[in-house]
Amino acid sequence: HVLPVVVATAPHTPELYIRTMSFTLSSRATCARAFAPIAARRTATHARRTAPVVRAADAAAAQVSIDDVKDTIGRGFVVVDIRSPEEWQEGSKRTWKKICLAVMDEEGNPELNPYFLSEIKHEFPNTLSRILLVCDDGTMRSEVAFNNISKLGYSQVKIMQGGSEAYFEKFPLTDADKRVWKMEQQAGDDLSTLVSGVDIRQPGQKMY
Repeated sequence: HVLPVVVATAPHTPELYIRTMSFTLSSRATCARAFAPIAARRTATHARRTAPVVRAADAAAAQVSIDDVKDTIGRGFVVVDIRSPEEWQEGSKRTWKKICLAVMDEEGNPELNPYFLSEIKHEFPNTLSRILLVCDDGTMRSEVAFNNISKLGYSQVKIMQGGSEAYFEKFPLTDADKRVWKMEQQAGDDLSTLVSGVDIRQPGQKMY
């Protein structure tokens, strides 16, 4: 809209038209600048409403006490040890999946693993997978991992309260915990022999 302008010229003159047009363009530019922050705020508000929100309270509610860990594992939760490889060497159960969240650099500063979330998605392609996170004490690293994994849409993520320190104090590591079983291919009896106890193969014939 063109706002009325009082000019000291005769009506319908070229000078009046030029001044009126200039004011119109200037007004539009001013309005655009004025409403730009509003549009930006609306966009930001919409993004906040639609983006998944993970609160600190969610991480606190996801804590699993050491006494309930075995029951939680019995319900299908997989323990993911997010500590560093050096900490794994100091003590970790062979049944725990090991996906490092961060390591310390030479200056003692934490350096996040850029492939952490990719490894999580590879190991747990289903967002309904049940994941029980464990770090050294169940605080900062577990909360960071919990927040980032939850933002991917995973809804069954828990944190081991007290971390590995509390767990191993309650359930000390045994030799069996450290033992790693490896399957090796070996030549064995033919399937027909295993099933019937009698080798019914023809000369040179193999049955699988």
